[in-house]
Amino acid sequence: MALTRRWAGRTWGTNIGNLFVVLDGDDAALTGVLRINEQGVGIAVYNVVGTFEAPTLKLTGTPASEVEGVELGNFASTGTMNAKGEIHGDWETTIGTAGTFILFPHAGGEQPDDVQRAEQFHIARHNFGAIEIDREQITEVAESIRREFPSVVVTVVAGTEQARYLEDFKQLQFAVDRAEIIKIFAQKPDGSGSNQVVSIEFGPQVNTAMTQSANEAWVLGQLETLKRDLKRYERTYVTNFKRWGIGINQMMLLAAIVFLPSLNDLSDRAILMGIVLSLIVGVNWLHSRYVPFADIQLREKKTGWLRKAWPRVASWGIGIVAAVLATLAAAYLQGALEIPAPPAPPSNVEATRSNPSEQ
Repeated sequence: MALTRRWAGRTWGTNIGNLFVVLDGDDAALTGVLRINEQGVGIAVYNVVGTFEAPTLKLTGTPASEVEGVELGNFASTGTMNAKGEIHGDWETTIGTAGTFILFPHAGGEQPDDVQRAEQFHIARHNFGAIEIDREQITEVAESIRREFPSVVVTVVAGTEQARYLEDFKQLQFAVDRAEIIKIFAQKPDGSGSNQVVSIEFGPQVNTAMTQSANEAWVLGQLETLKRDLKRYERTYVTNFKRWGIGINQMMLLAAIVFLPSLNDLSDRAILMGIVLSLIVGVNWLHSRYVPFADIQLREKKTGWLRKAWPRVASWGIGIVAAVLATLAAAYLQGALEIPAPPAPPSNVEATRSNPSEQ
């Protein structure tokens, strides 16, 4: 069966105790035994039946035996599985008691004979260029992933880090307009003793998508799907020409290295490299300040041609100015460009007055 057979956990509310559940059968017709150990009461045993329709588990139970001096009632519970495989939910009984619970899977020793535990994991990654995405688009990406996974976790870093399930993320109200980092994570069992994992991260240093599984074909196919879905949010800036994998910084550095032998003096070569390296630092700083590698909008994104064109215009403007400055510096050091000296101030000619006695 798809659902793990053995679970251990804890219950809170009107009754606090440790839980152990053993389930059997198909997901649509589960049967099993639940044991709860409540301090001061002892162990109560319930026969349970239920269903699991990912990500929701529903169980009802009746006491299998009486506990002396304790009134037991029938119970009903509903829980939801998260990305870690844990089940969180609520329970209530016919005698008025109620509370919450959590169950953790214990899958050891229950793999079918015809299923071999995975001996190798396959991981595939793809790095994107600059990304521009808003909250609605983040939700669309997460929804597309959820079609194949029971739950999706969205993590937002905006001053503080908040990890929320997709349903909670949709309702969350943010106090800031932009996020520094956004992460989307989902996983599910793949039937071979391992998990299928999808992870997306956009941030100031890296924009990447990753898939992991024991099934190589699934890993590669899922990554291609993510690349196709996320490509529309990618932006081309002057710091990274996606087709060739280089940017304006690498081109300026390469041009400086090629140009160095044409300079005779070691001091001129050092000056040129210093200017080029300073320009590279300046280009990176200006892009991080005005053209972020990941522009993540947490509120409704303003539309308009100027808003859409501004990042590219700013990026290419910064790159062109830096390239022109580097070219002028190289030409000046080689002597091909002469900067005229400022004109000399007019000489002060003192008027000689004739002495009346000399006339």
